Amino acid sequence: MKKLIIALLCIVPLFAFAQRYPTGKGTFRTGGGGNYSQSDKGEYNLYKLQITPRLGYFVTDALLLGFQTNYTMTLDTNFTSAIKFTPQLKYFYTVNPHWFLIAAAEFGVDRTTVFSSPKEITDHSSFAVGPGVAYFYTRRIGFEIGTLYQMYLNPDDTYTNKFILEGGIVFNILNKNDLKKSNRQKGVELQETDDE
Repeated sequence: MKKLIIALLCIVPLFAFAQRYPTGKGTFRTGGGGNYSQSDKGEYNLYKLQITPRLGYFVTDALLLGFQTNYTMTLDTNFTSAIKFTPQLKYFYTVNPHWFLIAAAEFGVDRTTVFSSPKEITDHSSFAVGPGVAYFYTRRIGFEIGTLYQMYLNPDDTYTNKFILEGGIVFNILNKNDLKKSNRQKGVELQETDDE
């Protein structure tokens, strides 16, 4: 019972103080992530660093155009650099002021370079579609999680069609002029004193 009460005390403020409608025409969105790993392969160590910035813009109240870039560096017996540029199209369906269902489509172009002797460069293109869900604590901060089925235009042993589960924290970027736009919060004009 104590755990339930503590959980409710932590969750209720998120709902009580969250502002509505984080989507909206003219809103910029940014986010991303990164990770680092080190593993022992027996005769050598494998070091891997991955950085994933994202940027998007709502062209309508529910339609987001954007891109994601994925840069990966790997060092084992060779140094490998891989960059992937992925334009994205996402449609947000409002379930309630905090929850949104997402339909996503992406087109990925990636290049992997292995700095060995001789240097190897591999290019691949892919197309991915899938559903997702987003939750926003406030109009500016939330998270998204989604599944995508990625299909490579020229699959090979390394690049094969696959299901992807991805997620991350997102941030909406609004400026003072955005507070006065009448298309925010489904036609409700925000005041200067409102929480952004």
